[in-house]
Amino acid sequence: MKKIIAAFDSLGFSESTLQYAVFLAKEYDAHLVGVFLRESTRIGYAVYATITKQSDSGKSIFDAIENADKETMNKAIMEFESSCQKAKINYSIHKDKKDALQELLHETAFADLLVINAWETFSYIENNLPGWFIKNVLHDAQCPVLLVPRKFVPVKKLIFLYDGSPSSIQAVKMFSYVLPEMSSLETKVLSAKDDRSNLHLPDNKLMKEWMKRHHAHVAYQVLQGTEKEIANIISHEGADVIIVAGSYHRSGLSMLFHRSLADLLLRQTNAPVFIAHL
Repeated sequence: MKKIIAAFDSLGFSESTLQYAVFLAKEYDAHLVGVFLRESTRIGYAVYATITKQSDSGKSIFDAIENADKETMNKAIMEFESSCQKAKINYSIHKDKKDALQELLHETAFADLLVINAWETFSYIENNLPGWFIKNVLHDAQCPVLLVPRKFVPVKKLIFLYDGSPSSIQAVKMFSYVLPEMSSLETKVLSAKDDRSNLHLPDNKLMKEWMKRHHAHVAYQVLQGTEKEIANIISHEGADVIIVAGSYHRSGLSMLFHRSLADLLLRQTNAPVFIAHL
């Protein structure tokens, strides 16, 4: 991995995104790009933009808000720069001022990995997880995505969610290609089935043959259970693990084993989730 992009809401800076991105860039000698985004459709911005069209006093209010927003963004950029300099990593700063989603998706075409807070919404009012913004990033990002929690914890373990599908296999392979340095970490391949009579790992021989050549310490677990049970098992693994999973397909079909499991994982786990699609 040579280039990481870390996406930030310029008006709602994520400390955990910064910490995970700096950790990875330093650990794996990568160039880190801080992408600072602004979403003009935020409700507050839209309200005051309307006011400016109606009165001179409205314009002065809007100017004051604009200045305050610029100051907030500048403070965030200064914190990013300071952390990169302290860690002695190479870095760049991109200030994207148009549509936040489209700007970020364009950036992913030229990156090896995107790091972004799983709670990022670019909205004052949305609280659901994953939100509209993250769902669209997962659909259309052109590089793997690392969704990080609100608190940084150093990574010590890996869990690969594997169901034999092309999406899950692609996620495992992309993680191993993008972050080969993590191959020495304790690793679990977790698979789930509804059928109790067949709890064999999908493509058992082929999967183990591939894993043996990419990861040093691998355990395998095939379980029978519901999506909630799977999410509960993973949530008890702790926050020092990265969960690796296949993404929403571009057609909008399933993610991981089922889309609802993906949403459960993002809500229940305190660990980062690495997501890649075909």
